[in-house]
Amino acid sequence: MLNPDLNVDELKSSYQEDQRVRIDNFLEPLFAQSVGECMREHLTYDYIFFSQGNNYVLSEQQMSSMELSERQNLQQELLDLASRGIGFFYSGYRMDGDNLFEAPSVLQNLFQLMNSEMMLELISSVTGSEDLKSASGQFTRYTGGHYLTRHLDDVTEERRRLAYVLNFTQNWHPDWGGLLQFYEKSGTPRNAWEPRFNSLSLFDVRHIHAVTYVAPHAASPRYALAGWFRN
Repeated sequence: MLNPDLNVDELKSSYQEDQRVRIDNFLEPLFAQSVGECMREHLTYDYIFFSQGNNYVLSEQQMSSMELSERQNLQQELLDLASRGIGFFYSGYRMDGDNLFEAPSVLQNLFQLMNSEMMLELISSVTGSEDLKSASGQFTRYTGGHYLTRHLDDVTEERRRLAYVLNFTQNWHPDWGGLLQFYEKSGTPRNAWEPRFNSLSLFDVRHIHAVTYVAPHAASPRYALAGWFRN
């Protein structure tokens, strides 16, 4: 499942420059294709967002059953928060609880790979983080109007060491948004990485980053497995 031709020495050298690296052709092509197809056609996503000081996960049915005025108020609150650089709104399938066992087999296989000894050793070799124990993750789908505002993933009690985004979107156009944008501490934008198919974006959790707003004219969703390697 993992591309056997990855050059660990080159990846390690690249990561050491700025504690982040993008690894192209991360998985074997046929496996990456099967994961992308499953995410497009066989996965049911929830809405994940921040509202009134809390994180929420609502099914599509729960969202559609809300009164129109309630949905409009929620939308306005999310926009107000986003205008101040707070919050997120996207669709996801979290790999925990019952979801872990109910996910399609190809997605279970990928998640098991991310937690395998082979994967943890590879990530440790690339980054120099020798105490990695597991990977968390959720399959995400960003469509028009979705975003993840500027933030840090450095949450001490969750033992996060490295953040990752494994992309499964083909032919993404940068004008559609959905870019992994990095920032200086001052808020000044650095460079941004497009969600290139079968690429793994890997970076230290102390990097300030965001997923830029996905434009309404985006012709297809942005699919990825995102999460953290933990110690």
